[in-house]
Amino acid sequence: MSEVNILLALKKQYKDLTGDDFVPAAQQHKKPDAAEKASEKFSAIETVKTVVKSASDADVKLVKEQIEAQGLKVREMKAAGATKVA
Repeated sequence: MSEVNILLALKKQYKDLTGDDFVPAAQQHKKPDAAEKASEKFSAIETVKTVVKSASDADVKLVKEQIEAQGLKVREMKAAGATKVA
C-alpha cells in the first residue's frame, strides 16, 4: 500500500469514528465562503439524520496523530521528489 493510500485510509477511519472529514489544524480557522456556509447548513441537517458510531476521545486522538504523522511523511516524500505509485 502506498503512503498516500495509507493516509487516505486513516482519514476514512477518522470520518468513520467522528462523522466528520479530517481538517488539518492549519485549515480549521479559515473563514468560510458563501458556498461553504450553505454546505454547512445541509451537512448539519444530514448530521442530525445520521447515526454516528460512538468513539472514545482517545480513539479519535490516536487516529488524528496517525494522520498528522502520515501526512508529514507524504509531504517529505513529495519534497524529495518521490513519484506516485498506485
